[in-house]
Amino acid sequence: MNTTKYNRAKTWQIALFALNMMSTNTYLFFMSYVSYYANGLLGMSVVFVSTLATSMRIFDGFTDPIIGWFIDHTKGRFGKFRPFLVVGNLLLITSMLLMYKTTHLVPEAIRIPYFVVVYALYIIGYTVQGTVTTSAQTLLTNDPKQRPLYGFFTGFFMLFMQTGFMYLISNYLVPKYGSMSFEFFNELLIWVIGMALAMMVCAYIAIAPKDKPEFYESMISEENEKVSFKVYWEVLKHNRALQMLIISESSDKLAMSIAGNSIVGVMLFGIIIGDFEVMGRLSVLTMIPNIILLVFGILKARTSGQKHIYVLSTWLCTAIQIAILLIFCLGDPTKIDLKSFSFMNVSFLLLYILSNGIRNIGSNMMIPMMADCTDYEVYRSGHYVPGLIATVYSFVDKLISSFATTIVGVFVAFLGYTNTVPQVGDKLTTGIFVITMLLYNGMPILGWVTSIIAMKFYPLTGEKMKEIEDHIVQIKENNKSGVK
Repeated sequence: MNTTKYNRAKTWQIALFALNMMSTNTYLFFMSYVSYYANGLLGMSVVFVSTLATSMRIFDGFTDPIIGWFIDHTKGRFGKFRPFLVVGNLLLITSMLLMYKTTHLVPEAIRIPYFVVVYALYIIGYTVQGTVTTSAQTLLTNDPKQRPLYGFFTGFFMLFMQTGFMYLISNYLVPKYGSMSFEFFNELLIWVIGMALAMMVCAYIAIAPKDKPEFYESMISEENEKVSFKVYWEVLKHNRALQMLIISESSDKLAMSIAGNSIVGVMLFGIIIGDFEVMGRLSVLTMIPNIILLVFGILKARTSGQKHIYVLSTWLCTAIQIAILLIFCLGDPTKIDLKSFSFMNVSFLLLYILSNGIRNIGSNMMIPMMADCTDYEVYRSGHYVPGLIATVYSFVDKLISSFATTIVGVFVAFLGYTNTVPQVGDKLTTGIFVITMLLYNGMPILGWVTSIIAMKFYPLTGEKMKEIEDHIVQIKENNKSGVK
């Protein structure tokens, strides 16, 4: 098959569209500190905040299919996806301003209901804008060799974002204000809104030339154009690739949401290691090696297939995380300061670089693999339902991963932190050490093992995707010529 017949995108389009995920993730990172705002400044209990976060993630999951339905049935003058980018971002801006600028001014009697409503508004905005990230993938490119590039750009940008965000907080804002105060959150809010809005605009520019009927209507025949709820059920029941990807991603997401929780970070770096600024130093030192590992992984994915690289990276992450656990259990974590070439510094830095770099390879395969599932459904049934595929995947993912905050909250409460959260400089106890090791190391290992098992049944190998994309090219040619 002549690959020039594929729907290919310009490299700059793939790069800029990847910024939409960075835009929504900026708010997600910001909201990972909501416990410190709600508990430390508003006086809400840790258990309440963690339970609310879980409840809102579940609510978020139920809003996904609704947004997906609207996307699949949208054909306006501004395209299928662009309106959701703009509306979603405006909802996010509004919710953040209301939450961090007005909640403390609301009378205490209605403060909690007000906070819940504003939190729900944030969830809706995040879903509306974030759904475009996965559902619009198929419009950019369906070339099996080009699609992994999206994973590279998301990983590349994510490394810069994580590094910048961690450094901004731990090495600039916390030292500047002394604590996570109202002033701390006010300045962080300005950074978040400004960056997220700029990145959304870039994504809008990138998808605009492709967000036209000729790019998505040619993939479906007239009899398959109408998508009913019966079709939705058939997709869920028979799309094995989607089923296995959901299991794999949700188990990974739950584990990594637990390990990456801000409270776990405080316990690991601020209490066990005893130097919270190490977290900021790590993000700077690991950025370049992570980019190199990501480039290597994406290049291999273009030749070996995304499934193969994803499974390989998951095996390697499991082994490395076990090694990190042994370093903390057998060594002295207080010796980690990244200021010398001691055994603890060198070994932890090396393992941390490998863990984050290889994990980024696997995690950045997920969204392109979701696009593969959408194309697989066109191949399998003739139905083009990007909104459904993206939001069903997101629904189950959020439903399962929503328990991350609650799990952390329960374990922290078990340590005695019921009315407050662990703080930098708290006394290290055996309980804190054991719980932190379980959350930071044990949970990711369990998630990756589950993911490896699920991928055994994932059918979309590199060879299969070439067959599927060639079949879709043929469908488009038949539809243009009127052949059924």
